Amino acid sequence: MTATISKKPNLQERVAEVQGQVTALQEQLQSILRGAAGLQIILPQLHEEATGRVDARKVARYMGVPLKRLAEALQLNYKAMHRSPSAEALQAPLKPVKRSLEILHEFFGKPERVRVWLNTPHPDLDGHTALEMVLSNRSAAVLNVLENAAAGVPV
Repeated sequence: MTATISKKPNLQERVAEVQGQVTALQEQLQSILRGAAGLQIILPQLHEEATGRVDARKVARYMGVPLKRLAEALQLNYKAMHRSPSAEALQAPLKPVKRSLEILHEFFGKPERVRVWLNTPHPDLDGHTALEMVLSNRSAAVLNVLENAAAGVPV
């Protein structure tokens, strides 16, 4: 088929035109779907019901790591985190981790698949796993890779 197209310049132009139209329609569809979704909370199960804040214990469980490892990774006091896993002081350090999990959830849908991705070496993380990066207090690098992927921007 490619040989037939390359021999007919008019057909090549028409194929390029239709491909452009398809791309434009896909962009419109994505825009409509984003608008239809409205405001939503991704992974509400990672929040404490009473305050609505992110719960470090639930984040650690979702990631498949002990709370103590997450506390150490974020350079936070484990005892304080254990006593009050949704404390206001924990929200800023948890923010990039939670956002990364949200993006991964949108990509993969299931926690098991998210954990597989977290434990798979990634070339854009210098061959490290995302989990290794998060547990070495480099969650911003993981979030950067994921946000670029979600936006369709090559890293």
